[in-house]
Amino acid sequence: MTKGIIGYTEENEDEFGESWLDPELPKGYISPSQFNTYLRCSKQYEYAYIQQLKKPPGIAQIRGSAVHKGVEVTHLHTIAHGTPASAEEGAAVVSDKFDAQAPEIENWEKESQGEAKDKAIRMFKVYYRDAVPYIRPVRVEHTFHWSLDLCGVPVLGIIDLVDSIEDPAMSLENDPENPQQVEVVSDLKTVKSLWPKSRVHNNAQLTFYSIAEDTNRVRIDFLAAKKKGTEYKPVPSLRSRQDKQILLEDVATMARNVKKGIFYRCSAEGWNCSPEFCGYYQRCRGKR
Repeated sequence: MTKGIIGYTEENEDEFGESWLDPELPKGYISPSQFNTYLRCSKQYEYAYIQQLKKPPGIAQIRGSAVHKGVEVTHLHTIAHGTPASAEEGAAVVSDKFDAQAPEIENWEKESQGEAKDKAIRMFKVYYRDAVPYIRPVRVEHTFHWSLDLCGVPVLGIIDLVDSIEDPAMSLENDPENPQQVEVVSDLKTVKSLWPKSRVHNNAQLTFYSIAEDTNRVRIDFLAAKKKGTEYKPVPSLRSRQDKQILLEDVATMARNVKKGIFYRCSAEGWNCSPEFCGYYQRCRGKR
């Protein structure tokens, strides 16, 4: 299995060569975000990746991006120097990232720009307080790609964090004073409310990552912006061989459908088929 490639950007994606990229796919490969979009609504996938119709980001997307950047800088500092960047340094990164992206937002809803940025900084500080002291980062913003022999489809993505954690089972068998470490793949999500555990256990993005890192240990680190304040909660999960095989089959099926131009609308009864959650709603179904 081919592990990740550090330093990937869209500008150098062709460095993998024509033997890896598939010219029949819109970007030459499938990513976890592409896969999730297609499963959510393949018509939305057509608008976004085939027709390349851009939609302006929402506040939540920009806020999440800013928090992710602060977390990235914090953990990279740990890898490079043995200690995390200070909370003040991380918060400054969040602030700068938010300001840089804020002009892209067209609808601020009921929040002012200042309120939205302050919320992002508060979320980061909760992560710094409740998560950073317990995380031993191994890789951060780690780019991976699958070799073609996995499912016949080029797959590429970026993992937020590979964390090193104590393995209680191995520690009991060996020296409890020097516990064994194992790697777990972690994805950070900024949300309004925590997901049910079933959604974490069935999350395809984590399955992509488990295949890329050849591990069954995965986790979502939630930052939930509740009315009483932000809550940090890590939710671990496992991926079985069957979970991975099902995803490989589904990725291959998706790629075949994309090449055939099969793009259908999702059910209008779903939460995601609404003007609030789909930036292509009016184009797809008209005004409500």
